Formats: sequence, C-alpha cells, structure tokens
Amino acid sequence: MQSVVIVRDRTPPKAIGYAVKEDEEAMSKRRQLDPMAPWVNLSTTPADWKAASPALLATMLGELHLIRAFEETVLELAGEGLVHGPAHSSIGQEGGAVGSIVGLTTQDAVTGSHRGHHQFLAKALTHVSNGVLDPAALVTDAVQVVLQRTLAEILGLAQGYCRGRGGSMHLQWFEAGALGTNAIVGGGVPLAAGNAWAQKHGGTKDVTVAYFGDGAMNIGSVL
Repeated sequence: MQSVVIVRDRTPPKAIGYAVKEDEEAMSKRRQLDPMAPWVNLSTTPADWKAASPALLATMLGELHLIRAFEETVLELAGEGLVHGPAHSSIGQEGGAVGSIVGLTTQDAVTGSHRGHHQFLAKALTHVSNGVLDPAALVTDAVQVVLQRTLAEILGLAQGYCRGRGGSMHLQWFEAGALGTNAIVGGGVPLAAGNAWAQKHGGTKDVTVAYFGDGAMNIGSVL
C-alpha cells in the first residue's frame, strides 16, 4: 500500500518513513537489449516492379481483390450479429500478406497473428491456384471452396477448416502450409521457429514466415 501512495501523490520516500540512502536513485534502471539475430528490412525498388512478370502482378491484384471483398463481407455479417465472437478485419493490410506469400510454395509455411484473415487467405489461395490467378475469372471452383470454408470457420460453422471451433483468430489448414493464426501476442513466432527447425533438419530448403505486430516486438517469445 505504501508504494501505491508514493505513485499517487508523489510523496518523497523519507516523508512516509522509508530509510533511503542519500546516494540511492529512486528511478528504475534502464538497460539496452540487443537481439541475438540481426533485424533486416526488405523493400521493393522500381527495378523490382519492372522485372516482375505481368502474370505475377495479375495474380497479386487478384488476391488483393478477393481478400478485400472477403473482409468487407465479414464486417457486414458482424454488423448483422452473425459472427459469434471476434472478427478482426485486416482491411488495409492485404498487401503485406499477398506480397510475402505469393512466391511461397505449398511446402513453405506461415503462422499468423490474431488479425490474420489476410495471411491465411493469401496462403490458401496461393495453394489452390498454384500461384496463378486470372483477374478476369477470379472465383474458380477451388477459390470458391477456400472462401466459403474460411467464412464458415469465422461464423463458427462445421464447414470451416477447424469445424467452426477456431473462429476468426484460429485459422488453420495444414495441407496448404497455414500452420495457424494465433490469438496470443507473438504466439505464432515459437511455432514458426519450431517448424523452421524441422525444415532445416529435414534437409529441405522450405521456409517458414511468421507474422506479428508491434506489440509483440519485445516479448520473450519473439526476442
């Protein structure tokens, strides 16, 4: 209780009976933490865009349109009270997922955050389309199944990938390399690390991509 009094009314420790050394600092100590592995920022250049094939750009555009339309539908259904649980929209973040996933294979894996509809859909759509979509005919039978089963999962229906038990924040489809989105802040990172370890020791060249937000940057499972 005394510590609470100090914080609330800023009363000096001596005034409430504490024995404090004259040279003792009342402030907390600060120590710089440096990650063991380097952090690298990757960004595209004008040369990258010029080198990209029209088919790749068309596929990326198609996935962006599908994910945006899907998210708008989710928000409409949530507004009607048909989503029984959270519905964390990824509107505005589609590009990050599509750009980083469109070049992956089915054997490559991703783990997502609590706001992971776009991450899951980008991996699932790339899987069923083999990385090639025609913007003029986006909704193929395979794409329709992905959209319908993903929406069913968010709505808590048995047709979903996890039989409706996962909902918005726990989207998983192992066959497509989608290891699961995660409601725990930074919770997908150790899962991704374990999968990457298995890939490496299995002698493959497959990769695992983990998505996490600013709030996960300095927690133990990420550091």
